Amino acid sequence: MKDTINADMCEHINEPNDKFCSHRCIRFTLEAEDKLIQPGHMEGYGGYNTRGESYDFTNFYMMHNGKPHIPVVGEFHFSRFVYLQWEEELLKMKAGGVHIVATYIFWNFHEEQEGMFNWSGNLNLRQFVDLCSKHELALILRIGPFCHGEVRNGGLPDWLFNYAFEVRSNDEGYLFYAERLYQEITRQIEGCFYQNGGPIIGIQLENEYMHAGAPMDSWGYSQDRYISSGRDGKEHMERLRRIAENAGMKPMFYTATAWGKAAVPAQGTLPMLAGYAYTPWVPNQPPSGEYLFRDLHLNPAEELDYDSKHYPAAYCELAGGMQVSYHARPVVDADSVEAMTIVKLANGSNMVGYYMYHGGSNPIGNKTYMNERGLPKVTYDYQAPLGEFGRIGESYDRIRSLSMFLDAYGEQLASMGCVISEDQLTIAPENTMDLRWSVRQRSGAGFLFMNNYQDHIHMPARDIRLELLTYQGNAMFPHEEGTMQLNSGKAVILPFHLNLGGIKLISATVQPLTKFLVKEELTAVFYAHEGMAPEYVIEASSVASVQLTAGTVREQDGKYVLHPVAGKNDGFSVSTVDGKVIRIVTLTREEALRSYLFELDGEKRLVISSSHIYQQNEQLISTSVGQNEIEISIYPAPERIIAPEYTIISRMQQQRWFVTYTLQVPVYQPEVEINYPQEHVASLKIDTCWPKQVHDLFVEIDYEGDVAAAYIHQQLLTDHIQYGHTWNIGLKQSRHLLHDHALRLLITPLRKGKTEHFVNQAYVERFHGVELGRFENIRMVPHYRVAIKLS
Repeated sequence: MKDTINADMCEHINEPNDKFCSHRCIRFTLEAEDKLIQPGHMEGYGGYNTRGESYDFTNFYMMHNGKPHIPVVGEFHFSRFVYLQWEEELLKMKAGGVHIVATYIFWNFHEEQEGMFNWSGNLNLRQFVDLCSKHELALILRIGPFCHGEVRNGGLPDWLFNYAFEVRSNDEGYLFYAERLYQEITRQIEGCFYQNGGPIIGIQLENEYMHAGAPMDSWGYSQDRYISSGRDGKEHMERLRRIAENAGMKPMFYTATAWGKAAVPAQGTLPMLAGYAYTPWVPNQPPSGEYLFRDLHLNPAEELDYDSKHYPAAYCELAGGMQVSYHARPVVDADSVEAMTIVKLANGSNMVGYYMYHGGSNPIGNKTYMNERGLPKVTYDYQAPLGEFGRIGESYDRIRSLSMFLDAYGEQLASMGCVISEDQLTIAPENTMDLRWSVRQRSGAGFLFMNNYQDHIHMPARDIRLELLTYQGNAMFPHEEGTMQLNSGKAVILPFHLNLGGIKLISATVQPLTKFLVKEELTAVFYAHEGMAPEYVIEASSVASVQLTAGTVREQDGKYVLHPVAGKNDGFSVSTVDGKVIRIVTLTREEALRSYLFELDGEKRLVISSSHIYQQNEQLISTSVGQNEIEISIYPAPERIIAPEYTIISRMQQQRWFVTYTLQVPVYQPEVEINYPQEHVASLKIDTCWPKQVHDLFVEIDYEGDVAAAYIHQQLLTDHIQYGHTWNIGLKQSRHLLHDHALRLLITPLRKGKTEHFVNQAYVERFHGVELGRFENIRMVPHYRVAIKLS
């Protein structure tokens, strides 16, 4: 591969609309050889279940049922959530695009007191595993003994440190207790491995071994005492594996966290990577390298404990958010999650796993809180796509749209190698001047990736024109004269020379979302980014005719060039020379981020809704935050929909392909009495007689202060470190307690001024300044729920 020219580079023009330049042209010759796919070091690992389904590996990707597969993994700690709501949350994860669930088993949660294991209630591992099986979600268990996960002692029980042995080592005393733990876990998951018909496909042993430790919170004397990161290398990981196998844990494969110098056994263990940009553990963090294009298969072996050429590039910890700590309070926005995912896919990742995908709450121990030092005692919301109390964040929609793309095109993308021009390898994170782009391709066809997001600095919008020279012909973005705009903070995926059901899509300035069959005819769905006019360039030799409802189409030089109007109400059809009809829908980005693909009433259907949706028992469950009216568009259109008696279907509109329903449920005005008995304290007496259309009630709190806490009947429900965002508390799980008790909110003020300290046997503190602590707004927001059935 080589960058042949480049193009008519214009002078930089600083414009009022924040564009980087008025015109930048890049021409690139794609001369890369196809990726060599071979068994690699995961050969022989994988296998079949009792239904004949399978997982296997090459050196470059996972295979599912014999086909290349790029799964989305979502971390959800069952022990940090109310067990009565696990099923609903797993269904939300599945609707959000998750294929594989990953979860920690925190030793100190289950054996807080030596010899007394607890596997009940929110700690009921077997019930969680069975729910994953019920809903066909594969599962990776991260069993420790050391887990970290921002839990006290990294998950190691306090009592373990009473013994005279070294934890996280091959000390026989420590391994005795590790073996006992593994035996206990094995008893809980008996018969649940994939080969036996269960959901468990993989086991992670330890976590970040030889790379990172954790605060030793059980020490109690020093704030600087840390648990060792380990010193016995691969030997320790191999000892743990033998112990696990002897206890009866025989998954299809093992995994290991593999960043830095973490130890990775030589065979049969899938190394998994991490990508974090907003990192509280890095003081005064500079812009990170996570948003740069680099080939993950070409990492020099000396940088890692394994040879990356022999394994699929897989992530278990892409930042789905970040936990706020007392001394570091980052804000992780949805753009960062989406951009990092797109960059890692461009770099060759063939498994994307999010930590966290679902946040939660730490249990309160019998003797102490279970949080790690400097973090909230209870809340582990993590700013995740799904948060504490099931809050749905903006990044949930971003991840789902990318998962839909991977479901539709992952089989093709998985075998495509990275092509990154040499000038990209010299771009530093601080560089805001140069366009960041790369390609994944096979046989001259593939996807163009562009990124205009960087943490901690602002990236200006930029106008672009890019041309790829391949042996299949040139692909230009855009094909017509002019440029396309890549907005600040955005990342995109564009196709080139893509075989789409028998037609050749030479290039397009729209991002692929999904594709599916409707009555044996292909429907392909794309979406237009703001600033990029929709354009499709199709090879004319594969086309018999084109029907466009809105926009323009012209034939020139053996190509059809189409400029449709973006929106679900328009689209175009292409008839192929062999008589097939392919429908192409171009959604707006807003519509794409509201889209879901479900199998309903016997066929795949695209659903676009103003609410959030998941599927349960052949029903669509719609949840709407604060809005009693929802809109749902469905394609292909059902004959009708059935909704509960309290729902009014106020309008049905038939478009060309979609049918759109507007549904209304009765408005609910929550009854709440708010008092302020003391400074910095609010007491809420809340009516818990919610009507049946209300699924949950959230308290949204805007306050000024340092930290805050919520109590019900002297019991800490959750807490919050102020980081500039609204504090959200869901009340569904505590509804029974609120019947008799108030919700009490306490703010610890933020100090602005000077504090003097004196130490003379006792610690004395004198503060001179202003304390800021006040409630700015407290709102009660109903979450409406409607179950819809198609017929």
